[in-house]
Amino acid sequence: MKAFILAGGLGTRLQGRFGDLPKPLAPIGGRPFLLRQLGWLADHGVREAVLCVGHGSAQVREVLGNLAAGVALAYSEEPEPLGTRGALALARPHVAGAALVLNGDTLAPCDPWALERERWERGALGALALFEVPDARARGRVECDDAGRIARFVEKDAAWRGPAWVHGGVAAFSGALWHELPPGPGSLEREVLPRLAAEGRLVGVRCPGRFWDIGTPEDWERAERELGGAVTGEGA
Repeated sequence: MKAFILAGGLGTRLQGRFGDLPKPLAPIGGRPFLLRQLGWLADHGVREAVLCVGHGSAQVREVLGNLAAGVALAYSEEPEPLGTRGALALARPHVAGAALVLNGDTLAPCDPWALERERWERGALGALALFEVPDARARGRVECDDAGRIARFVEKDAAWRGPAWVHGGVAAFSGALWHELPPGPGSLEREVLPRLAAEGRLVGVRCPGRFWDIGTPEDWERAERELGGAVTGEGA
């Protein structure tokens, strides 16, 4: 599979710490976060990735070039901010079949091939990696039916108490996903995925363990504490 990494966000919540550095280049243990993500892909045999870049795209190209951590890189560059749906739609010329779609600020320790296998065997358009978090108030929840189909996405709810399953930021999709993506600005998470779930076209794969993201200073600090000293494995 080819991986499509959504790496064009502004990262405004990290600017107080890293200035204009593109969020996916924020260092964890002295290594750009995106380089760790590419190492994780390489560890699982994924050798091609398309970086959907926008803000700071020149810096990303300068740091990573056309090959990083054993992964060959192509670039799809937004001429203006397009959101996750628009950025992914713009990358349509790179699609060559089933693909992984990853958030550029998330590292989710799961088996991407297991996601694709589940998607294919269930006849679904997409399979999302789900992780259980002890407190889901700050995250949107993902609710599945008894058969493992994703029933709905629930927005952040400050009144929620207790654990819940959340999207870990990595999914396997059929190439048909791109037929669901009109050009122009828009959100994959708020516009496309809820509709596909309502149509019964997505499955959730519950994964053990925890995932990391660096979307907020607090999340970055946790990733730095827990991953910063890791030295084993290219994707660590």
